[in-house]
Amino acid sequence: MADRRKYAGLAATVLLAAIVATAAGCGDGDSGGTPPPDSSPGPTPTAAPPATSGSLALTCGADFTPPTGGGLYLTGRFPATAAVSAGTVAGTVEVKSPRPVRGVVGRNAEIILVRDGRIATVPGVQDSAGVLLDLKPSAAHEMPGTADLTSCETLTPGTYQVYARVGFIPDGGARADSYGGPWPIELT
Repeated sequence: MADRRKYAGLAATVLLAAIVATAAGCGDGDSGGTPPPDSSPGPTPTAAPPATSGSLALTCGADFTPPTGGGLYLTGRFPATAAVSAGTVAGTVEVKSPRPVRGVVGRNAEIILVRDGRIATVPGVQDSAGVLLDLKPSAAHEMPGTADLTSCETLTPGTYQVYARVGFIPDGGARADSYGGPWPIELT
């Protein structure tokens, strides 16, 4: 009789351990022997920037308020003046992050010109091949950015604001867009 109680107690303990393991996600039925995460010290993991509410669709003439977030900080260097007849305005965008990040960005920053709160130019199509972005805190990554001054309609001379957008896909994560600007430019 004592052996039955001992066996029943052991069976109850094993059953309880199986229930706890299943509730903790250990009993998911994967018989492939997935190893537990490595908890040994190593390099700092990639910090994924917080995602924005998705990639903002840019439409000619639409109201423009750049979303916040994205995790990257953008600084632009564009000329103070440019001729509309040139057809494009080129500059440089510097990307920084306060924490280490690793992932993929486009080869060029997407440049948007805005006048009176409305989109005056939209970014052109980019090459789908990205480049690795592996930033240490406060390190900088420079990328070119060009605005097509005829992407919506031929612009008239006047004061515009330049904005930059950089889409970043962290290792194992989803795309997050970061915006920089406004930087003033006078088109002649």
